[in-house]
Amino acid sequence: MISYAPAELKRFPRLLHPKLVSLIVALREDGRPNAMPAAWVMPVSVEPPLLVVAVSPRRYTYDLLQQNPGFTVNPVPFEMKEVVEYLGSVSGKEEDKLARTGLKLLPPLAGKTPCIEGALACIECSVWAQYPGGDHYLVVGRVKAARVREDVWTGAIYDVSKAKPLLHLGGDHYTTV
Repeated sequence: MISYAPAELKRFPRLLHPKLVSLIVALREDGRPNAMPAAWVMPVSVEPPLLVVAVSPRRYTYDLLQQNPGFTVNPVPFEMKEVVEYLGSVSGKEEDKLARTGLKLLPPLAGKTPCIEGALACIECSVWAQYPGGDHYLVVGRVKAARVREDVWTGAIYDVSKAKPLLHLGGDHYTTV
């Protein structure tokens, strides 16, 4: 067994990976969408339907969520890996990242924030609560609507052989099933 000294504990999140990668879409001040990749996303309640995403307050997306409390969570397939890497390397403050990727957007079902076409699913949320969590904030979203790509879902689960979800291993390392 390998042990980690206290100085190495910053690497502990990798012990909980791989994690499904989602694109978090929030609206900019001018109404255009911005997206950031996130792997720290999970459901936290069925009734009411809630999920949580960890967002650093240093990220532009965090600022956007303070201004406009609507967002979407879009889990993506492995084929979107290069787009995810790009979106995670550039700030939306400096450029319209989505416009540069060529990703197409789907209109929202219940709010104002669009979904990413080609994502495995889209979960539309409004900010329900926020809690400080060290160097991130835990943004709790109340789920307002959801849609899935029918070609990769069987009942309420992914057909992973078709979906091939993008899984984050840590740093710039990814895999799929």
